[in-house]
Amino acid sequence: MQQSRRAANRLQSLLRTGESTRLLGEVATPAGTIEEMVYAPGLCEGCHYHDKANFIYVVEGAHWAGHSRGGDTCHPGTVRFLPAGEPHETYFPFGSWCLQIELSESIVNLASEHGPMTCSPGELPGTRAGALGARLHEGFLIPDEASQLDVEAATLQLLLGESGASQRKAAPPWVLRVRDMLREEVQDRVTLAALSRGVGRHPVQISRQFHRHFDCTIGEYLRRARVARAQVLLRRHDLEITDIALACGFTDQSHFTTAFRKVTGLPPHRYRLQRITNASPVKPLPAAPPTKYLESGS
Repeated sequence: MQQSRRAANRLQSLLRTGESTRLLGEVATPAGTIEEMVYAPGLCEGCHYHDKANFIYVVEGAHWAGHSRGGDTCHPGTVRFLPAGEPHETYFPFGSWCLQIELSESIVNLASEHGPMTCSPGELPGTRAGALGARLHEGFLIPDEASQLDVEAATLQLLLGESGASQRKAAPPWVLRVRDMLREEVQDRVTLAALSRGVGRHPVQISRQFHRHFDCTIGEYLRRARVARAQVLLRRHDLEITDIALACGFTDQSHFTTAFRKVTGLPPHRYRLQRITNASPVKPLPAAPPTKYLESGS
């Protein structure tokens, strides 16, 4: 936990006051547009999608991601794939530093001419994928002609490599329905009995299978979903924090503050203040990838 907090402090130092995300740099390559992004500790991004397929290489700071096949923790040194239009959600308890490449149509077509491509969302397997992700990052940091060739080659290998998501069994439809019920019932009291009736499965089976496929408990997921909704509402200055708490399914403001702090590291009023405070100068970005602070399973 102490290492996680150190990582959070480091990532926060790369953000201006009040920022939840920051674009550190952007490079256009034949393989697609590469962006280096920092996400603030405590940020919750609800369900959304991108028009183009993406690879995400996690440089520093573990976070959690969910998609149509399940969800898991994204550790430093791993690469993930998101197809175009794939609904997904991300939660950053300690922040994260990522390299994202939005794939060009030309690179996708080039890969498809060679053979079957990575097509399912999730983490790509093995150390080889991580090494290719590190090569993408190196090519981003040294944007010359030779690096662009390496970026294109690494992207093609990732597209044509084995998909970790295809090897991992997808969550069955009834588990995904539990996930959807948790999203839909963000304002109401949720019980295992109600979820059991909704999907026709035993509560024990629901608890075990949800944790297996989403790498978090039902309670953790519900708390994240409610806090994500609250973060959106806190940007509206016409709403009282008490009203936001009730609208997001919390019993009272005290309960809301405790849950919000657990997910984001901040109480709701401080989170709101950070979003309206004048920006301060951003600190310089190191020239090389940072030390990985988070232990596996953080």
